Amino acid sequence: MATKQIKISDLTGTEIRDEENLARLVIEEHPTLPDSVTLEVLAEEVEDKLPQEQNFVRVTYYPSDASGGEERTLVLSVEEFNDLSKEFDMETILTDAYREQEREGKRRGRRGRRGGGERKPRVDYSSAEHAGEPHRGRITDAEREYVRENLSEVNARLERDGHRTIDPEDPDMSERYGLFSV
Repeated sequence: MATKQIKISDLTGTEIRDEENLARLVIEEHPTLPDSVTLEVLAEEVEDKLPQEQNFVRVTYYPSDASGGEERTLVLSVEEFNDLSKEFDMETILTDAYREQEREGKRRGRRGRRGGGERKPRVDYSSAEHAGEPHRGRITDAEREYVRENLSEVNARLERDGHRTIDPEDPDMSERYGLFSV
């Protein structure tokens, strides 16, 4: 007796006949999900619908005491963020606020962000704690080497922490982390 496994797209229910057309869409954060979820899809179902590059602004909103609401962290597209002010250009507002904060920091005897200790420590993505995590910067040779030499441990940590794992069968990931020789 033989068993046949058929893969279908989670988005459309279309059978995925060729494994080369199988793509994954990992939802890292969603307001209704406690953890990440992976959808198996046909590449053609999403490729031309996903933007090549996205710019987001993460903000934390602290409501007034009068409103009695709780603070919320939000991710907005740059366009949504810019629409918060209809009267003024958002770039000008940000530049003015940044300059004012720098001046205020100097008045208090600090040198803005650098001297004030407000900056978060830089994450070392070549370390055992962070190698392979999704990030905006480029993949360094040190991170690439660590991931190559410790792929199973890296993937176990990524999965445990709710991140997407590194799939050596995925051509983009394989190239990004140097998991194959050309």
